[in-house]
Amino acid sequence: MMLVGGLVAARAHSDELRLASEAEALFARNRLLQSQIHPHVLFNALNGLAELVHKSPKAAERAIQHLSDLLRRIMRASEFMRLPLGEERKIVADFLALEAIRLGDRLRVVWEWEDGLDAIEVPPLLLQPLVENAIKHGIAPSIPGGDLILRARTQDDHILLEVWNSGIPFCDREGGGGLGVKNLCSRLSLHFGAGASFTIGPSGEGTLASIRLEANRVEYAHEAPKRPGGR
Repeated sequence: MMLVGGLVAARAHSDELRLASEAEALFARNRLLQSQIHPHVLFNALNGLAELVHKSPKAAERAIQHLSDLLRRIMRASEFMRLPLGEERKIVADFLALEAIRLGDRLRVVWEWEDGLDAIEVPPLLLQPLVENAIKHGIAPSIPGGDLILRARTQDDHILLEVWNSGIPFCDREGGGGLGVKNLCSRLSLHFGAGASFTIGPSGEGTLASIRLEANRVEYAHEAPKRPGGR
């Protein structure tokens, strides 16, 4: 009996080690995916700043401050496996403040944010790459610019996060999206498996990118950084 008990205990310990190793590997994979976003955002923002330096040095100064705020918030967000959706909203607001300096009244933003969703926890940096793509490929190339609608709403047991723009019609020339979208899809799969989906395509007079997820299925615990995720 002692031998059998010892074998059962050894097997249980082995299972614990295996699960811990798998969790650590998933955690490392998530951190790698999130770290890829930093240089991507910085590179695109610097391209926009290069335009402003020649057109309006004072506007460029304001944009640099917004960029600093944005990168600070993104770096803090990357320290967490998940954050309140309200923090994601602040990241997007920082990014839009930066883009508004460059695009002026060519960028028209509407928030349709359901009350009570700010406290729902999701993996960070889900909306920012979709907003960036909407502006880069839809609104910025359009001479009159366009409308950008940001939605967060519940549907049955799911949460829908949507980014719609009325700029240049959708055309997936990159076969599945750019780096930001591919990164987003990888992180959704890592966190939710089949419990989340992403779609993008024509919608009415514009283009709609939509994330559908079961927020309660996020299985990771918070990391424990020394400072909070917000400013």
